[in-house]
Amino acid sequence: MQRHSRIAAGLCLGAILFAAGAFGISQSRSAATPLAAVAVAGPDVATGLVRVSGASLAQTIADLQSRLKTSPRDYVSWSTLGLAYVQQAKITVNSDYYPKADGVLKRSLSINTDDNFLAYAGLASLANARHDFAAAKRYAEQGLSINSYSAILYGALSDAETQLGNYPAAFVAVQRMLDRSPDTASLARASYTWELRGDTDQARALMQRALNDAPTPSDGAFALVVLGDLAFNSGDANGALALYRKALDSSPGDAAALGGKARAEAALGQHLTALDDYAALVQQTPEPSYILEYGELLESLGRTADAEQQYDVFIATQRLFAANGVQPDATAALFDANHGNPSDSVRDAEQGIGSRPFLVMYDAYAWALHRNGRDAEALVAIDEALSTGMNNALFHFHKGMIQHALGDDAGARTELQKALSINPYFNPLDVPVAVAVLRGLSVKP
Repeated sequence: MQRHSRIAAGLCLGAILFAAGAFGISQSRSAATPLAAVAVAGPDVATGLVRVSGASLAQTIADLQSRLKTSPRDYVSWSTLGLAYVQQAKITVNSDYYPKADGVLKRSLSINTDDNFLAYAGLASLANARHDFAAAKRYAEQGLSINSYSAILYGALSDAETQLGNYPAAFVAVQRMLDRSPDTASLARASYTWELRGDTDQARALMQRALNDAPTPSDGAFALVVLGDLAFNSGDANGALALYRKALDSSPGDAAALGGKARAEAALGQHLTALDDYAALVQQTPEPSYILEYGELLESLGRTADAEQQYDVFIATQRLFAANGVQPDATAALFDANHGNPSDSVRDAEQGIGSRPFLVMYDAYAWALHRNGRDAEALVAIDEALSTGMNNALFHFHKGMIQHALGDDAGARTELQKALSINPYFNPLDVPVAVAVLRGLSVKP
């Protein structure tokens, strides 16, 4: 799962737990939940930091459903249930929850449209999950017109603005969220704004602050995973592996930590352990990016038939997402470019650019164009992906290969060397290609 999506999921869960606790929903006690920095109901009440009781998401949903049977006009519970359904869809990778979320959130608004900012937060979260970022921005702004103190809404707005390529506006929204609630979710978003600008040191410092201030083991695990991602993406596979293991110690079974652990193990040549971890991961959390990583590792090891099985699962999952209103993303476009029909990748990427002109989408679009022999157009797109200064090895690999296809050997050499210098483990299939092309250019990688 991409880091930005993981941050958005973390915020949503905090919002659910706050709303459930604040409005008297009975909860079973298990472990302490994250600190939810959100505004209480009403547009004129300042944000507070509220710790709520622990409960599993499934139990929270059951409690909300039970409450609504006896209090069907409780618009806050309807809104909270909608947020919970969105989060459950992400955790279980079951997009059937999205239509359910849409229904209950609209039910909430049908009861109260005057000051129901939580319903707009839910609709913004749902639209972000479905990759309809223009709608997410609209809903977030509607909610903020009711409650300008809501950290939930600023988080949703920052996510939407980022994916829409409105980076300055996204940074402003993140700062406003941070001002109102300097917790794990806001610090993670602030960290990401610096990562987008290529300042990994500042990104890491903010996540270290989040780790130091983490109020619960789950908050700490989240911060450790992001620190692990920053380490891995900078080429430090050993350091990343240690951080992912610490995250699993704090939160056993955490999907992002297990995925990171598998990725780092594969980079370090611990293939059997990595394969075992990936197999457990996709069984537990069949998220498309994890399935694709697993398939590409299998393919890199020569297990083509096993890889094809994972690719078939990826395709089936994407079809389910589409059936429930989720628009194509960069992962789908890259999959088609590398493992499916390259012409489909251009179609998916063009659709993606239309709805989310984010730098990751521009990278996928560039690669799709390259795979279809449209390298002059691809060069324009990949420069857009690199325009913020983000240190992304895959982006530089793609640019190097595009320049190589255009006959720009000097440019290709520079970009491929940069990709490997940023992270020599960035992809098990692409790294050998970069090394081979550099050797062909008579350069030691």
